[in-house]
Amino acid sequence: MGSNLKNLTTCFTGFALAGASVALAVDLPDPVYTYCETEQERLTVPRTGEGNNDAFMYSEIVTAPTEFAECFYITGKLQKDCIWDRQPKCCLIRYSKPLTAFDETGRNIGLVEEVLDIEDVFNLGTTIWPVLDDQTLRIGVTSVFDCFDGTLNGLFSNGLHDDTGEVTLSLDPNDGDSEVYTFRFEEGREALRLAFIFPIAATVEIECDDFLGTKEVCYDVDFYWVEGLEPRELYCISQVGGKDYDCEATDTVLGWFDKNGNRQGGDLGLADGPLAGNVLEYPELCVIADDMGHVRFAISGTGDEDFNGLLDGEQEDFFEFLEDEGYIPDDNNVIKGENWVPGASTKTNPSEDLIRLSREDFDDYPDVACPPEHGICGCYTLKVYLNEHDDAEGDDDDDFGGGGLAARADMSGDGFVDAVDLAMLLSFWGPVQ
Repeated sequence: MGSNLKNLTTCFTGFALAGASVALAVDLPDPVYTYCETEQERLTVPRTGEGNNDAFMYSEIVTAPTEFAECFYITGKLQKDCIWDRQPKCCLIRYSKPLTAFDETGRNIGLVEEVLDIEDVFNLGTTIWPVLDDQTLRIGVTSVFDCFDGTLNGLFSNGLHDDTGEVTLSLDPNDGDSEVYTFRFEEGREALRLAFIFPIAATVEIECDDFLGTKEVCYDVDFYWVEGLEPRELYCISQVGGKDYDCEATDTVLGWFDKNGNRQGGDLGLADGPLAGNVLEYPELCVIADDMGHVRFAISGTGDEDFNGLLDGEQEDFFEFLEDEGYIPDDNNVIKGENWVPGASTKTNPSEDLIRLSREDFDDYPDVACPPEHGICGCYTLKVYLNEHDDAEGDDDDDFGGGGLAARADMSGDGFVDAVDLAMLLSFWGPVQ
């Protein structure tokens, strides 16, 4: 489980202070732990727990460094996963070379292209078409609904063809190099024209594959099991940085778990980033290490407080749909959605964990055919620190030891917010891109 845990050797950083003639040298703490599910790992490692930490049973083990056990950092990423996409109904049209056309009076009215062939079956296999006498092949690709009138314009009757999804066009000439072109119907109005030159070939075998398409989703969850802490002591896990793909603060939620994977602590075991005006503040979760010095927690996108990757307010209908259609077992003895597997992705070797919906289900259940993802993808930096309580000083959030914003900005834990803390924070923005 800990194969992806990397000990990053941090460097000596110099900072020029405004109005000063000297540079402040900062010796950064070692180590900073970085965890990120790389695409290569997810391509080569089956879902046995190695290569992802999307569920409690696959928690990433983090051992608190002896020298920095009172304050260390974890950087990670809620990455983009991929699920199977809807399968559009592909149609191919073969055209002639452009020909000069004349009206009944003999007046030149421009160039036209004659439709030579139409392949409009719902599950297109392969077809063989001859190249033209100029060694070109001119084809159109669209939805089958766009082909009924013999034209290629993105329309079906009085509206759009309304097909979405990915299509891969493969052209294999009887002599010469093959061509592959992949594109997507994004808005249900696309119609594509293509022309190829095959200098040697006489015929080309064409396949329009609509069975390979995937689309990105943001429903990653990261579970961590931190060991090596002081038993029965108070600790805080505070997000101190992280940007999403829109360069906004990564909007996350933190949850505290017991050794059996149950979220504990009630409202105190959950921390969501509040909005201060229109500015998102990062969450902070304060917990107690157990008698073994362990703390287990998860980070997910806001709206996913049961940490299964889905929006809590919308997942019930999705689970009911999956059970009614037989995609996951319908067991009255378990909580609805118990058999949902978080984090399954086409980036891993496809398995029974990755649900592929039928074309009919996409058509019949458009509102629930795709997982209601929490929708947050981005990097995060977590500060794990001992939250010592000082009876003499009290618990004023403005004090450095009280768990407020000042304490969270005190990266070095020395009781002051200064250039050292700024240098440390900036040093953590490199490991995860």
